[in-house]
Amino acid sequence: MKIKKIHILALLNIAAAAAIGISAGMLYKYYMKDRAAEKLRDKIEEIVDSVDARIGVGAVLPDGDSLAVYGGLRNGNSTCDSERFPMLSVFKFHQALAVCGWLREGRIPLSAKIKVDKSELHDGTWSPLREDYPSGGDFSWGDLLEYTLAFSDNNACDILFSRTCGPSWTDSYIKSLGETGFSIECTENMMHEDLSKCLLNWSTPLSAARILEKFYECRKVDEYSEFVWKTMAGCRTGEGRIPEYIHGDAAEIAHKTGTGDTGADGRIMAVNDIGTVVLKDGRHFSLAVFISDAGCSMEECEETIARIALAVMDAVR
Repeated sequence: MKIKKIHILALLNIAAAAAIGISAGMLYKYYMKDRAAEKLRDKIEEIVDSVDARIGVGAVLPDGDSLAVYGGLRNGNSTCDSERFPMLSVFKFHQALAVCGWLREGRIPLSAKIKVDKSELHDGTWSPLREDYPSGGDFSWGDLLEYTLAFSDNNACDILFSRTCGPSWTDSYIKSLGETGFSIECTENMMHEDLSKCLLNWSTPLSAARILEKFYECRKVDEYSEFVWKTMAGCRTGEGRIPEYIHGDAAEIAHKTGTGDTGADGRIMAVNDIGTVVLKDGRHFSLAVFISDAGCSMEECEETIARIALAVMDAVR
């Protein structure tokens, strides 16, 4: 009996030691994870706090944790996850999801064509579509979405609004997906006629990152989602922003930019980029960087976004 008791006690001691070891290992793992998150936050804060602008950063990391940083030399007293930033053309990502929802509901294929009149191709606004087809023509839904997402075409954006769902419906559709930290009220033409209305299409950085994350999870659900993902992966604007330093180290980058005008005071209204970065090992992260009221150059704003993207990449790989 004594021998059996000794064996049982020995087994209990071994089990206890193993449990302690596992607990210690888990605690160490969580400690290192927290330290990594803290180092990343410190690095991003160091970057944004050196720039003459308001800057918001939102990210959803490969492990599902989220990160929000708000700073810049004109930082005010708000926190990033409640601070509103003008989206500018970033909202065309939201619009594309809503347009595809409208097409999906109506069982309208992306290849179906609509007629665009010359009068819809307004002058004085960014429009590669107008430059390529000054007299208008017949275009598929996919054509117009590509001009909107890949080239940030303002006329194509408003044509899509007029043919399908306006700003209000787009706002409601995205909110039905479970994200509310944004607002879409204006078309491109409305903002062009009154720059102050650019502030009505706003988002928090973390909201934008979360919408990207929701989209990533269903990017292969059907032809509409696959088209949006592929088109954003071929974005032709702002290649010096999120993709700048990490393009060669990522398997894929699907992003959407937004850029505002320079005001009378010489400050840039907005330089934005949001995107999902797929790593070569299959993991991914979603990142949104909004820079507004910038007293620095466009080049410095884009460099800031690129440095933040590199900091996140370095932290997760």
